[in-house]
Amino acid sequence: MWRKNFKSFTNHLLNNKLYTFITIFGFAVSLTFVIVLSVYIKEQFSVNSTQKNKDRIYRMTYKGESYFPAPTGPLLQNNFPEIKSFTRIYAGKGVIANAAGLKLKVNYLLADSTFFNMFTFPLLEGNKETALKTRHSIVLTKEMANKLFGNKSPIGKQVIIGTIAHVSYTVTGVVDDISKSSNFDKCDAIINFRSISDLWGTDDVLSNNRYCDFSLFFMAKPHTHLPAVAPAVLKMLKKDLWVYKSGEVHTVAFEPLVNTYFSKSAGPGIRQSSKTMVIVLLAIVLLILVLSVINYMNLTIAQSGLRVKEMAIKKLLGSSRTKLIAQYVLETIILCLIAFSLAILLSFLIEPAFNNLLNTNLHLAMQFRGKMLLIALVFIGFIGFFSGIIPAYLITKLNAIEVVKGDFKRKSKSLYSRILIGFQYTVVIALLISAIVISKQTLFMQKHNPGFNTKNIMWLQNYIKPEQESSLRNQFLKIPGVKRVSYVQGSPINGGNNNSFTYKNKPVSFQIFVVDSSFFPMMQMKITPTGTAYSKKGVWINRTAIKEMGLGSLPLSILFGAEGYLPILGVVNNFNYSSLRKPIGPVVIRQMGLNDYPWSILVQIEGNNIVPTIDKVRKTYSHFNGGLPFDYGFFDQTIRNWYESEKRTAAIVGYFALLSVIISVMGIFAMSIFYSEQKTKEIGIRKVNGASVSEIIRMLNKEFVKWVAIAFVVAVPIAYYAMHHWLENFAYKTALSWWIFVLAGIIVLGIALITVSLQTFKAARRNPIEALRYE
Repeated sequence: MWRKNFKSFTNHLLNNKLYTFITIFGFAVSLTFVIVLSVYIKEQFSVNSTQKNKDRIYRMTYKGESYFPAPTGPLLQNNFPEIKSFTRIYAGKGVIANAAGLKLKVNYLLADSTFFNMFTFPLLEGNKETALKTRHSIVLTKEMANKLFGNKSPIGKQVIIGTIAHVSYTVTGVVDDISKSSNFDKCDAIINFRSISDLWGTDDVLSNNRYCDFSLFFMAKPHTHLPAVAPAVLKMLKKDLWVYKSGEVHTVAFEPLVNTYFSKSAGPGIRQSSKTMVIVLLAIVLLILVLSVINYMNLTIAQSGLRVKEMAIKKLLGSSRTKLIAQYVLETIILCLIAFSLAILLSFLIEPAFNNLLNTNLHLAMQFRGKMLLIALVFIGFIGFFSGIIPAYLITKLNAIEVVKGDFKRKSKSLYSRILIGFQYTVVIALLISAIVISKQTLFMQKHNPGFNTKNIMWLQNYIKPEQESSLRNQFLKIPGVKRVSYVQGSPINGGNNNSFTYKNKPVSFQIFVVDSSFFPMMQMKITPTGTAYSKKGVWINRTAIKEMGLGSLPLSILFGAEGYLPILGVVNNFNYSSLRKPIGPVVIRQMGLNDYPWSILVQIEGNNIVPTIDKVRKTYSHFNGGLPFDYGFFDQTIRNWYESEKRTAAIVGYFALLSVIISVMGIFAMSIFYSEQKTKEIGIRKVNGASVSEIIRMLNKEFVKWVAIAFVVAVPIAYYAMHHWLENFAYKTALSWWIFVLAGIIVLGIALITVSLQTFKAARRNPIEALRYE
């Protein structure tokens, strides 16, 4: 019996190739995205899950940040017995060299000697207890160790890190990439934190509270709850830490390690993700599943006329309804398994593009093994069961005698199918609106005038000695195509430095930029002179500073903390020194002094063919810095990089909007077939009475237009609320224009009409005699 049923099912698939293709392909495409998204979501929620001490480790935060001075860690451990250990974290970059003189770029983490005891990062070589014990010890990643020492063991070898100050380190361990199983940034080395004094060239960084640059992680003793001591910690910090004493910060919190990855509190040395985005992706996974199931149900109902007589005859021959339902469900599960097999193949094909889109590394081949494969098969079986049970129930519910007599088509109303199609329209319209809004905001940010020149401005990491600055500038200016050269401490693309103090009993926070005389001509910022006599101590401030400090329209001086009054040489129009997510704060631009060491070198290039100029700049700079790696970038590209996450979000939502359109088109096509079959007799009668083809098409399309209209009314407020909430994350944002909603509605209406018209045109042109005979 089962063999006959399987043969009948196979014949049905082969005889209805379009139905078979749409069903399997629709399921396969949907499951492909479900697979890759599910693996991505699983990996996102598993970050830090392998840390053995994850329930005892906390990161200290305040006011959406995790930046504390170095003395805070020892201070709290000495005063709170609940704390077992701590580690301070700082992320830095520079140049690393081995004894043979090989020089490479290096990204490193500074961490205390407790790092490898607190966190679970097994060493491939070395002892975790002693790896960071000495001041000048360093643990290299396997990748960096191979680059520096090849296949030889690096333990005990010497490396040098630095550019101006060269600090020698002894390799004490080798570790795998720590970012694979945690939310620490990918780095090339972990260095003992105490050596920061040597790297920074200052002796007081470990003892002075003015350097608020470090993350603080604490591990609690067993059976203690560190967040419970937060009020006592806050009380202590108000006595010792200036950001608390000034009243700028009023809170402190201990954030569990498991929450750090999705935290909104920024800090050095860690990578973070948006939990909202992951939840949105999870919702998209569920939507795709729902749409694909709805699509299958509609296709099944549309094709039910081809198999309903088979079911009716089997009922008349004594087959029970339970067996017929089981047969139908089993057939659906088989289709799902075929689609799943195709989806796995498609998943491997799109994996590189998906990894690039979400800046991740899925390793799908590692996922389809053992337990995970079994879970996937069970899940597919459940999807097949759920997709098949409802159509099977509805079809086998029909009276066998009426079906054989031909009464089935006259009695089928398909109201539930229309509701499901309406739901599909709603999803498509909402996703299209979201995709348009996100793309519009991303384009707005990329095209926004930041208030300074960004064209052909090249930045270089400064690796030269102060006495070389003048000579390097002259050599750069001799290169054809180089227009200006500027030395700066902080630029509009890196935010400069921060200085906070109390002004009239109110805490104020300034971004500080230290620049030379070429900076303003290069940046082309709009400046209003104050007429104040020139002074080496003179500064420029932005309009936000004037507003926040209440200085009047054109102030002549500013009381700048402990430095007293500084003359104001000019007022600079506001410019964005960070992404448009943040509002513009007060800015002070100072003049470069003899003792100021510039962090960056800015080079303005002119002309259309800039590649040869860049190459000459690189060669000239290499001659001055002893062949160190050429670390450079361009202003416009750096600004575009600020909005990579929004660009990825727009792409993701756009792709899934397209996928939902494809799935919906399949469902609409199925329903148009079904609807045309339901109207066969009516079409024949209308044509006999003189109705034209266009009139028949309008009559058949009217129903689908109604569904689009209802879906539009439902989708617009949902999409408006979601996008309005999303835009609140930006200080500067585009408008939710009315045309966005209209455009989405028109697109969906056009897709629906084109899809439906392909079938209704065929039905409208049928010979009315054949149609009536068919009925």
